[in-house]
Amino acid sequence: MRCWPNLLVGILLWLISACAAAQIQTAAPGVFYSVALHDIADSEDQLDDSGITSDRLVAFFEWLAGNDWTPIRLDDIARAQRGEIRLPEKAILLTVDDGRSSTFTRVYPLALTYRFPVVAAVVGRWMDTPAGETVTYGRQQLPRSAFITWDEARQMQASGFIEFASHTFNLHREEIGNPQGNGLPAAVTRRYDPARGYENEAAYRARIRRDLQRARDGMQKHLGRAPRALVWPYGRYNQTTLEIARAMGFEFSFTLDPEPAQLAAPSSAVPMEIARYLPTENPSLGEWVSAMQFIDPWTNTRRIVPLNPAAFASGSAQVTNLRLGTALENLLTLGTTNVLIDALAADEHGRIEASWFPTETLPLRQDLLSRLAAQMSARAGTRVIIRFPHRQALHTLGSTAAVEQLCRDLGRYVPFDGLLLEDVASLARQPADPQDTPWQMRARRQRTDFSHWPLADRLAMRCFAIIEEERSGLQLFWRAPQYYPLMRGAALADVTLVPGPTSNPIPLARDARDPAPPDGLSPYQHIAHRTGLWGYTGGKANVAEIRNAILHYQSYGGTTFGWEPQDLIDNRPPADILAPTNSARAFPPRGTFKKDTTPPADQPGEKAP
Repeated sequence: MRCWPNLLVGILLWLISACAAAQIQTAAPGVFYSVALHDIADSEDQLDDSGITSDRLVAFFEWLAGNDWTPIRLDDIARAQRGEIRLPEKAILLTVDDGRSSTFTRVYPLALTYRFPVVAAVVGRWMDTPAGETVTYGRQQLPRSAFITWDEARQMQASGFIEFASHTFNLHREEIGNPQGNGLPAAVTRRYDPARGYENEAAYRARIRRDLQRARDGMQKHLGRAPRALVWPYGRYNQTTLEIARAMGFEFSFTLDPEPAQLAAPSSAVPMEIARYLPTENPSLGEWVSAMQFIDPWTNTRRIVPLNPAAFASGSAQVTNLRLGTALENLLTLGTTNVLIDALAADEHGRIEASWFPTETLPLRQDLLSRLAAQMSARAGTRVIIRFPHRQALHTLGSTAAVEQLCRDLGRYVPFDGLLLEDVASLARQPADPQDTPWQMRARRQRTDFSHWPLADRLAMRCFAIIEEERSGLQLFWRAPQYYPLMRGAALADVTLVPGPTSNPIPLARDARDPAPPDGLSPYQHIAHRTGLWGYTGGKANVAEIRNAILHYQSYGGTTFGWEPQDLIDNRPPADILAPTNSARAFPPRGTFKKDTTPPADQPGEKAP
């Protein structure tokens, strides 16, 4: 083991000042906090985005010890779940993923020194790689020595302070997820084979089950016990993978959902979706403590730009790639945080004709939606919102069952972050509570009875729920009716977009139905992160109108804005002119994008950058 003789002395003064700035928030009953560590290194130049320097990890452990936090074990969670004990008010679960060598040389010594229990997750294939060979870690090759050995794992386990969890056997990688060759997270992707097409549900379930079982068997062999906890690679999971893990006997599973962790609902025997905070970019202690407790949990800035797959569709892969490259450059210039992509193809009268993803219910215009979504996320650093016209789909397909299957296929085959629903008037019934957190709002949505809603509105919420089963963490965007009060977010929507002509911005007045803000705070500050202005500029977007509308909206505290039309291929209106007004303040998000000038991959088997 290595030691750092002057480390604590060197950080002492910094630690005292950082602790004074750190905020402490007491958890509600049944709620605790969890941190997902990865690699630990002595200097920043040795880190990747999720790495932490040794001095900052020591500072964090020292802060926990000095501020009466109680690091807990999985046993504590299990007992609390059974009602045998109550978790401490300041409980924290420490975890470390991937089994990097620093788990043994950095985290383990600290666990022994501070007497802190830690859950460590290892990947079976990496652990089984022979000495002297390399491990495929993301998109780089690392020597086997960069990871712990089974001997080291046994030594750590014997201490009583390290419990090992499965990080799967070989799901910590990407699978080819579409005909164009985009690599997508293996656990939630129906892989694409050029000869056989997409993996069917039976094959997908069997693949996940085999992998989890192989990892369990390996840990049983090398550690003498099967793991009771499962850590999803990249934090990606869905209800199918949870169902399989639960049936196999896993008692816990861990995500990277950005929220406090909590015990399972009374109806569930085990907590299978334990959320964790992932510290990135080597945060200072103050940043770490604040972010870990999700004190300001709503996304504070969104710039949304629409995208129609029809503009990219072509019989020539080269033409499609050229159009896509141009669009990506213009998105970067605009400083966009979200793209809004249409899921279905319609004729000039708005009637649904086909889909942009494989489905059993509509003709396939071109299998393009997954490609666009993956490239916008990976190469432009944007989050993807899919616009789903549920009323038009119902009119075309004629049955709610067919629309539900359409939604199920959308969730299975397309990677995206948010679903935009339009014409759901029932969402206007209850205004957003300014004190709600995203997880409180989501829980309210899940327990709401929609049976008394009109058929089309009920179908919209059913579609969202179906897709959410495949895309955990999915956000609901709702386009409100015109002249809906801009500051009144919908209680059941993450984001409410209010449409209006940019030449005549919607007044930001409050009415009696809006919740009263707490004393001393403007009402706009409380709902601003859950509402946005969606501008319509007619047949031709006008730069001056868009800029004036953004500035007017921002003067009232607004942070979410979008408009249409926007031609990302012909660059109308010009991105460089709009960028100074539109660009998000912190774009691209730190660690999410590095500009890549290579052309998009187009052949099956290639992984797009």
